[in-house]
Amino acid sequence: NHIFANQVMILIGETGSGKSTQLVQYLADSGLAANGSIVCTQPRKIAAITLARRVDEESNGCYADNFVSSCSTFSGSRGFSSEIIFGTDSYLLHHCMNDTGLDGVSYIIVDEAHERSLNTDLLLALIKKELLDRVDLRLIIMSATADANRLAEYFYGCQTFHVKGRNFPVEIKYIPDVSVDASFNTVPNSLNDACATASYVNDVVRVVSVIHKNEEEGAILAFLTSQLEVEWACENFSDASAVVLPMHGKLSHVEQSRVFNSYPGKRKVIFCTNMAETSLTIKEVKYVVDPGLAKESRFVPSSGLNVLKVNWISQSSANQRAGRAGRTGAGKCYRLYSESHFRMMEVHQEPEIRKVHLGTAVLRILALGVRDAQNFEFVDAPNPEAINMALKNLEQLGAVKCKCNLFELTDTGRYLVKLGIEPRLGKIMLDCFDSGLRKEGVILAAVMANSSSIFCRVGTNEEKHKADLQKVRLCHQDGDLFTLLAVYKKWEDGNGNRNMWCWQNSINAKTMRKCQETISELENCLKHELNIIVPSYWCWNPEVPSMHDKLLKRIILSSLTGNLAMFLGHEKFGYQVISTDQAVNLHPSCSLLNYGSKPEWVVFTEILSIPNQYLVCVTAVDHDALYSVHSMSFIHQLEKHKLQIKVISGLGHNLLRRFCGKYGQNQHRIISHLKEECRDDRITVEINFKNNEVVLFATRQDIEKVFCIVNGALECEAKMLRNECLERRLFPGRPGSSPLALFGSGAEIKHLELGKRYLTVEVLHQNAHDINDKELIFLVGSLIPGVANFHKSAGNFRMASDETKWGKLTFLKPEDAEEAVLKLNGIEFHGSSLKVVPVCSSDNRGLPFPAVRARLSWPCNPSRGRAFGTRLLRPREAPIIGPSVSACEEALIREISSFMPNKSFPGQNFRVEVFPPEENNSMMRATITFDGSLHREAARALDHLEGSFLPCCQPWQMIRCKHVFHSTLSCPLHVYNVISQEVNSLLESFRSQKGVLVCLTISKRLIMVFSG
Repeated sequence: NHIFANQVMILIGETGSGKSTQLVQYLADSGLAANGSIVCTQPRKIAAITLARRVDEESNGCYADNFVSSCSTFSGSRGFSSEIIFGTDSYLLHHCMNDTGLDGVSYIIVDEAHERSLNTDLLLALIKKELLDRVDLRLIIMSATADANRLAEYFYGCQTFHVKGRNFPVEIKYIPDVSVDASFNTVPNSLNDACATASYVNDVVRVVSVIHKNEEEGAILAFLTSQLEVEWACENFSDASAVVLPMHGKLSHVEQSRVFNSYPGKRKVIFCTNMAETSLTIKEVKYVVDPGLAKESRFVPSSGLNVLKVNWISQSSANQRAGRAGRTGAGKCYRLYSESHFRMMEVHQEPEIRKVHLGTAVLRILALGVRDAQNFEFVDAPNPEAINMALKNLEQLGAVKCKCNLFELTDTGRYLVKLGIEPRLGKIMLDCFDSGLRKEGVILAAVMANSSSIFCRVGTNEEKHKADLQKVRLCHQDGDLFTLLAVYKKWEDGNGNRNMWCWQNSINAKTMRKCQETISELENCLKHELNIIVPSYWCWNPEVPSMHDKLLKRIILSSLTGNLAMFLGHEKFGYQVISTDQAVNLHPSCSLLNYGSKPEWVVFTEILSIPNQYLVCVTAVDHDALYSVHSMSFIHQLEKHKLQIKVISGLGHNLLRRFCGKYGQNQHRIISHLKEECRDDRITVEINFKNNEVVLFATRQDIEKVFCIVNGALECEAKMLRNECLERRLFPGRPGSSPLALFGSGAEIKHLELGKRYLTVEVLHQNAHDINDKELIFLVGSLIPGVANFHKSAGNFRMASDETKWGKLTFLKPEDAEEAVLKLNGIEFHGSSLKVVPVCSSDNRGLPFPAVRARLSWPCNPSRGRAFGTRLLRPREAPIIGPSVSACEEALIREISSFMPNKSFPGQNFRVEVFPPEENNSMMRATITFDGSLHREAARALDHLEGSFLPCCQPWQMIRCKHVFHSTLSCPLHVYNVISQEVNSLLESFRSQKGVLVCLTISKRLIMVFSG
């Protein structure tokens, strides 16, 4: 009654209501559709074929032959020949574009409308227009979810009819983290050495394994996001008692149909993409594993690019997935996310028309004679910017032309409409036909449509590495599309077993068969729609460079001109996408990387976001091809932004080390200065120690400026290296009384100070910790020439009173040191004034021999014995308040002085530093530094201290000493070659002594001996 009384009706039927199979039979039996065919559209080919077969089986003997049929592809020569026709929405769209339109159709049923695919929305818009001209035509829109209000509004507030389903109860289990759930700790052996592309893939396989092991019989349906993930899961789930089956859109109909078969005595385990959410009823499914994710390509109108990434599904999609477990009995759904996350998901999925490139949709709208696509009556209007971008792209392809802000199709556009594929692929085909490359054009369009899954890189790291090595042999030097074309040619030319060839070369055989099917469909369409016959021979040979390579490059560029990218001159920044100015790198799987090449210009099909962004399906293009689509001035203007390379070579290793600085700090400081000076964050300075060179990266307008700044910094470092000296006392004496000498390279005496003038100054600053050392030294060097060396104050155990001490500067002449005191005092530097004071005596670095150090420690709390424990239940007691730090220092000086040769002035023989105990540490620590010439005296003093206690301490506060004796001897290698026998004999005698460690290091120029 509802159908008879209303031209348009929305039928909301829950999963299991039988709406897809029963309604068409009701209409046929009632005689309502006696004057025409009943066409029921499905979003997927497999659903259309399966439903037609199911209805034909149910009505066997009730109708004449060919009463029920399925049509997945459009053919202009074939009308609506059956009473009940199941077809894809794309199939019916083609009929709408045909001259005869929907003649011969009385009822149209648009099934699975809740998916809101692009073809579904466009089909509804075209049918709405047709309904105004044909009052006898009836439209029934079927949806599995109750989000049909928008569709009802679109069709003038049409009637909505609800049908209850026959679904059995489904128990929902939320598992936010599989790795911490005790129920899923058993990992299959196949996963121990394998690593999937994403953690959720491992989690899905892990959960499926546990279900198969612990749950009662019933098929398992597990959702993943892509063909590669499905194939990986099928390979890594292994159990003799299960039949593992893949289900995704790239499989042939025969391969997809396997999921409907029964396998007695074995459990069906099906890994699938979101195509199994609706339309398909797979018997025996009792368990569903849902990670809550789906991969989708989203068009970004602001950039004009397609970005492919994995996103969260909607609540309605999650419920559809769960419903797959309750079709034939009670089931369970394992959601690999939390219930709170489920509530935060979007209630319904966004219509596809708002997510994808609208080139095909706009092309079909214009084919209907609509010249203003912006005002077309969509079910949900897309972003106006997306429509403008589609029109712009179609205009670049030569498919449309604009007159007075209105658009109309060109001959090329009309051809593209008849082909019915993505406009860019169709343009490649047509251009290839014009260039005499007919077979290449059809195959190129097919492999581009299936490019993401042709190469198979799954399994363990070793297997992935093997697949990478096998791919190298197949890669083409001009990029990914040439590689895919060459792979198909070799697959097609193979005389032996094609499946074996695919396995040996890590090629996905199923995808290759899908490409073959696509090619067959395109050839059939070309023959019937455009009267074009595709030859069986190839003109292009991947092994022999020819003019065909240049022709193909030009054809690919003309179709993908909006996806042009320029190499920025440095691997770190990759390629600049011309339409958006964003910097994106090539995907690691790119064929160009196997040749180690970075072409100046490339085109790509889309950007992959995982989460870093990469260019995929990249093809190199040359300047000749560029000039055919862009002006020379435009290209030259873009190339100004490319980074140029300038190399400063012939530099010494020590100079490069100084220029780099500790942990690269000086290098980073210079780069930051260059970026700020040139206002370009891409400027880079790299140090190549192997070739002894500095490599500069900057734009053409900045490269000379960058060179001058870096070269100046190198010259400054070289000057400091030439002036670098060591200050040494010639013999022990009282502070300020011993003569000082400055030793340069080769032990050359740069200055001999026999008087009491100072060569070293100490620098103090309020923020000593935050000062950049190089900036301060460059400042000093610009004011006072002759800086010989600098020493930072030690950061360990620094007292509060030393917080302002930056370090010490040594000058070549006393006059320079005196000038530094006069000029630097009071200078504003980093928000505070500098303070510079003379240092009349050098510290332990100025001792005539390398210093001897010892570390001392003694307890603050008495020992309570020993115990073994695993946890600290209460914090350590506060240390006992004992003698002060100064009292301990005085006591140590008195104990050690008696062993020194100059007992009246012990400060010139050794130095004592005592440090207070740190928080929650019950040990006092001290450091003693001896004159390096007093090895024997130092040893006796330390032996005396070992195990004793200071007069100001308790008997249980016994001292422990750690000797740090070491010395270094170096000489030229040619000298060592002469005396090597004597040196080695002496070292052997040292090694026999207890507590002595000797290390001999030989380099190209020096032999160094360390002993301790």
